[in-house]
Amino acid sequence: MRQYLLLILGVSIIFSGSAYAQNMQDVEIIISSSSYNYGEKLDYKIIVSEVTGEDAVIFITNTNGNKSQLLSLLISQEESRIIAPFAFDSVIWSEGTYELELQYSGAISTTSFTIVNDGTIGIPYWIKDISKIWVSGQTKDDEFAKCIQFLIDEKIIFNANPSQELEIPEWFRMTTGWWVNNQIPDTVYGDALQFLINDRVIKIPIDQKSFGQESSSDKTL
Repeated sequence: MRQYLLLILGVSIIFSGSAYAQNMQDVEIIISSSSYNYGEKLDYKIIVSEVTGEDAVIFITNTNGNKSQLLSLLISQEESRIIAPFAFDSVIWSEGTYELELQYSGAISTTSFTIVNDGTIGIPYWIKDISKIWVSGQTKDDEFAKCIQFLIDEKIIFNANPSQELEIPEWFRMTTGWWVNNQIPDTVYGDALQFLINDRVIKIPIDQKSFGQESSSDKTL
């Protein structure tokens, strides 16, 4: 009798273990590239074996080892692609390796990527928001100049010959309009801005104010 009980118990354990294995969620986070330059956007896929109706939560660990939540996404299909709305820039993102961790229905998957500074330019997203207002004529040149001064302060562009007065040609709104509408990338726009400053086509005063203090709270990573 004892042998029969042990046999039944053993079969029960096997079946319960098999059922548990079948209920285990299989998830994976796949990144589009192992390295990114400034001006590029984070691009990755979330793959799950079963849609449970729960949110997938993405955490990111920065170069200093600080972990924070990056995204929470309701999963409605087995494969989801996520492209970050904003590109990497040197103000918020440091060079180095970052880790992404996906948590979904009790399962975890991790991957990592590296940000490399190869000389390309990434301009903070909020600069584009202010530039859109300037392009539409809803703000004055001195407000737009604060954006330029911020890029100078952060050493994204340089102003070797500061002027006594502000001067931005009207036609530069068109170039800025191409940039804010994503017709040219950050590096092309930044290089054009640098060229015009070097040639003193655009003049930035010595005492030009910056948006630096207002944006310091955005530097989270």
